[in-house]
Amino acid sequence: MEEVSFLSSTLSLLILLLISSFTYIFSKKVNFPYTVLLVIIGLLFVPLSKIHFFSFIDDFSLTPDILFFVFLPILLFEAAYNMNYRQIIKNWKSITGLAVFGLLISAFVIAGALFFIFPLVGFSIPFLVCLLFGSLISATDPVAVLSIFKSIGAPRRLTLIFEGESVANDGTSVALFLVILGIILEGKSGIGVVGSGLLSFASMLFGGILFGVFTGLVFSKIIQKVKNNELVEISLTLILAHLTFVLSELITEHVSIGGFHLQISGVISTAVAAIIIGNYGRYKISPKVEEYMEKFWGFFAFVANSLVFILMGLILSTVNISFSEFLIPIFVVIVVVMIARAISVYLPLGFINIFKLEDSIPMTWQHLLSWGSLRGALALMMVLLIPGVGDEGYDKILAFQNLVSWEYSFSIRDFILVITIGSIMFTLFIKATSIAYIMKKMKIDALHELEEFEYEEGKILANFKVIEKLNNSFQKGYIVEEEYNELKAKYELNLSNAVQALTHLLEGQKDKACTLIRRAISLHALGIEKQYLKELFLYNEIDEKNFKHILNKITRQVERLEAGEPQLKDIAEIPQEYDIFQKALKRISHNSLDFTDMYIKNRTKVVITRKVIKELEQLRSINFGFNTSAFDEIITLYSHFNKLAQERRNEIFAQNKSSILMMEAKLADKSLLKLEERVIEDLYEKEIITPKLFLRFMEEIEKEIYKDVKAI
Repeated sequence: MEEVSFLSSTLSLLILLLISSFTYIFSKKVNFPYTVLLVIIGLLFVPLSKIHFFSFIDDFSLTPDILFFVFLPILLFEAAYNMNYRQIIKNWKSITGLAVFGLLISAFVIAGALFFIFPLVGFSIPFLVCLLFGSLISATDPVAVLSIFKSIGAPRRLTLIFEGESVANDGTSVALFLVILGIILEGKSGIGVVGSGLLSFASMLFGGILFGVFTGLVFSKIIQKVKNNELVEISLTLILAHLTFVLSELITEHVSIGGFHLQISGVISTAVAAIIIGNYGRYKISPKVEEYMEKFWGFFAFVANSLVFILMGLILSTVNISFSEFLIPIFVVIVVVMIARAISVYLPLGFINIFKLEDSIPMTWQHLLSWGSLRGALALMMVLLIPGVGDEGYDKILAFQNLVSWEYSFSIRDFILVITIGSIMFTLFIKATSIAYIMKKMKIDALHELEEFEYEEGKILANFKVIEKLNNSFQKGYIVEEEYNELKAKYELNLSNAVQALTHLLEGQKDKACTLIRRAISLHALGIEKQYLKELFLYNEIDEKNFKHILNKITRQVERLEAGEPQLKDIAEIPQEYDIFQKALKRISHNSLDFTDMYIKNRTKVVITRKVIKELEQLRSINFGFNTSAFDEIITLYSHFNKLAQERRNEIFAQNKSSILMMEAKLADKSLLKLEERVIEDLYEKEIITPKLFLRFMEEIEKEIYKDVKAI
């Protein structure tokens, strides 16, 4: 019997994943939010699962343990891994305002409003139950919204604030929820309980941050030690996500300090650990692993989200109460939650804007943050943490119900589950499906002047390269003359139209045209710098510390240009940067400014500036419809950079000739290994060597490339 149950659960899981995969493909074709389609399918499965032949569909069910200890760490880690800590710190006031103060405002506004309104519609619900619901429903789910943001092209800062708020507010929401649930289970009240609750909340918040930093740093160092073991490196990130979460829960259950029961939020600690590993630990991961890391976590997040949302509909079949009896309470909840969300957005962000604590956040963004706050997986997970029939702690729920004279046939958990699902369904079916329209209506997705320039410039470059390829193919006899003439005429017309469009755009800019051209070319130059810097790091021609140093300088210049500021500032004018990881490492390192560091930095600058000059000279030969003086100006600037770097490199070489000759021999060897790697890959693609030989060759090459790596 147990074997049959296991097989049917496995079959259910596989069928759900299969359906989720095809649903994802269909959602892309019809341009409809994927998560919304999954919930619809889950709802359709409810009557289908009642038929005997399809009864296995709901055999795989979401238990609190699966949700909390398997799915949640995956979703948290994947969301936080790609968040840039520099941008988080730059926007920390708005993120904190929404995630902490906004969440508390939302939870208590919802609790207070429902406590007074529910009796008017025939439901007398205790304040603590209303607050429990307020805490869980205030957690936002960014999955559907962020996928829309990416497809439409929302501003990066708006996306960061939205995602940063969601990750942080998940932690504060769970912490508040667990504190209130603990108070309910204890069945006590009074000032002492409130004080204890506040202390527990603070412990979860700050304890989670500190523990997440600790585990993130420890695993970063472990990954550094096992570098070039791709499978191990990826596995360690998966272990980090779940181990951080599990250890946080174990500490919360078993550790006391001086009589105080230490509590750590697993949600916060896992998110912080992901941010640490995604920033400080990212470049300790082998460069070739990074691409696979993104796909690995993207896949696991896809599986977790798919199962949570498709099973959300199936959960309806487990609720022993009729939804039709709760239409009015659900409607009340939807309205109250919307109002509370608006207050929790406009109040903290309005305060930040009025006192200019951060770059101003436009009202259109605030409207979108208010409307785009979807509820989803986490809210459902928290409801399932409330003990139900047969669960540990259910006797305490019954005791609380007796204490507050709960007169209803349904339990507190069932009531909260119904209004939670009602809220989730509204946000998914109404809000998620209208976000794209609202963004376009508010012109949040509109291209700014620099993007318009880059759009037309991109079309010119694309058509120019296609024409070059056509000419080359025709000369080699790959295409016939008639086809060649037809295609060439088509792409030459496209090129001409793109040049005219760019010229028209610049004419509309008038006095700002020259500045716009310089900004665009400068950004292009910085992009080339970054590309070749990463290539040097990939082949170990620059160590991690110096790579980060140069990359951070490039990033700061890009940020200044995108903000409309000059690319370069005088050293005295540069503000204190939030490069916290690098600063900490400099304090630890005793030889951070030795001659090898200085030589490697300047050698790298010589290489990447030379590449920039070469590519800009090629671009200058293309007719973009504007004067080439901007190209000349940027090329002159980079020629100056190149000259300074060469002079400094030569000076260091003259002072430390013997040591640097040995270093240069190793670096030259690494450059030749790059060529050897390409030759081996070419031989393998042409099947001149077998897969077995290819693996042996690549293993030998990588061993040589990563030999003598200069650790920070």
